[in-house]
Amino acid sequence: MSTSQSRAGQRRSARTRFTAALAGVATVAVAASASLAGSVASAGSAAAASCPTGNAIAWVQCEGIASGYANGSFGADRPVTRAEVAAMMFRQVSPSYVQNGQQYFNDVPAGKYFTEPVAWMAQAGITGGYSGRLYGPNRNISRGELAAFLYRLAGSPASSSTARFKDMKNGQTFSQPINWMASNKLISGYKDGTFRPGQNVTRGEVAIMLKNSNPKVAGRGDVRTPQMNPLSVTVERASSTTTGWKGKAIDWATAKAKSTKTYYQYGGNGPYAFDCSGFTTGAFAAGGESLPRNSKSQYTAAESRVPLSQAKPGDLVYWSNNGSASGVYHVAIVVEGGKIAHARNPTSGVTLTNLHYSPANMLPQAGRFD
Repeated sequence: MSTSQSRAGQRRSARTRFTAALAGVATVAVAASASLAGSVASAGSAAAASCPTGNAIAWVQCEGIASGYANGSFGADRPVTRAEVAAMMFRQVSPSYVQNGQQYFNDVPAGKYFTEPVAWMAQAGITGGYSGRLYGPNRNISRGELAAFLYRLAGSPASSSTARFKDMKNGQTFSQPINWMASNKLISGYKDGTFRPGQNVTRGEVAIMLKNSNPKVAGRGDVRTPQMNPLSVTVERASSTTTGWKGKAIDWATAKAKSTKTYYQYGGNGPYAFDCSGFTTGAFAAGGESLPRNSKSQYTAAESRVPLSQAKPGDLVYWSNNGSASGVYHVAIVVEGGKIAHARNPTSGVTLTNLHYSPANMLPQAGRFD
């Protein structure tokens, strides 16, 4: 069975399960939809006959595109992340795409619920992400960004150049997608005549935009030739290709991370107890090189910085709670096979993990030392 057939079957199953509870859900959904600011004009639906067409929230639930919360609510007024929207759009069109297992953004690792949806969006040209090859999965998506995603999924059709909202000018970011959606009566703005493209879109608004756009996007999104190349994330092998002090540092770090004697201890400098910066200091010392003792200083001490996609054995990678040097709180050393060795915490100990095992707060550049 193909992936698209499997997803279509899941959506049919969701419709079947949904029918019995439909009446109660529809009542809640209508009330939630009516309260939404920036309401969206109805444009009909290509949903299956067994799914409701009278309100968007009931429709997305019935189609298996989005579900509610454990307390029975849909959370119509809650903001939506870019990861959540990718997953919803992916479920809506059930596309075929090149399942190559490759990574397209530095902050979208393997094994997440949004990994495949974001890879598909990159391949289909729906998103190019942010600078530094970042997708921003945990960022709330704006009304303008969602309009742009749906417009591209629809094939970027020609649209009127007439500005339809007071806060939107021709040529402005998102103006073409928003004009297209407005001209097709897929969306409307606020009572004051604005669209507010930079404002967070809510779950209720997403439901309405997906439902109303469905006739324009249904059956679209299949990929044969990806429009974006994947990242080159394969890191060179360690001692087999890396010589000199870096080879010694990598061999030491790998051996320590595999040893059952090694453990995490805050302030630990070895030979078996380490914290994160004590571990990287020890690795460099094994190669005859010195490092400052704390992770912040190790970030600033790097002689150059490279994108994570270009990281090589011997480079250091960092995590920061504010996206800059002042917030660096964790450091790891890149070893062979796309992995890093690091002293993580008292629970996880000193381990080898994938380079992108924890993209949250990971800085997009690695520190390189010559």
